[in-house]
Amino acid sequence: MAITLDLKPEVEAELTAQAQAAGLSLAQFLRRELEAIAPGAPARLPGTPPEGLDQWERDLDEWLDSFPQHPVLA
Repeated sequence: MAITLDLKPEVEAELTAQAQAAGLSLAQFLRRELEAIAPGAPARLPGTPPEGLDQWERDLDEWLDSFPQHPVLA
């Protein structure tokens, strides 16, 4: 399905900047965000792509494991 949106230039610029920061085209970014808010869409953490979630989780686990482990104090 194709949809045409008339956006204010400043809104388009902001969305384009967010898409570029996420490494996506504007169309990919908008599709991802709209699918995330659609009823029945699978839940996901804010800012994580629906595709590649497993890689995101592995990267997060690796980052968390990089911190020194300390004993729990009573």
